[in-house]
Amino acid sequence: MGGGRVNAITLTLAQAGEQDVTLTAGGAIIMTISVGLVLGLAVFCFWRLLREPTPSERHHVPLDIDTHDQNG
Repeated sequence: MGGGRVNAITLTLAQAGEQDVTLTAGGAIIMTISVGLVLGLAVFCFWRLLREPTPSERHHVPLDIDTHDQNG
């Protein structure tokens, strides 16, 4: 990488740090909706996972499967 390119990147990063950046109302709405959806999905998944008191038959592997791991 050339020295001029590194200086340009450094200058761009330095200028970006100097600018006053604020969150707009639209950005706040989108962020709130997206965080709410992610948290809602996480709560739903934990609720589905933890509400079943005992494991059902679909959570167990049948015992008659031959895995061929003791062929001796």
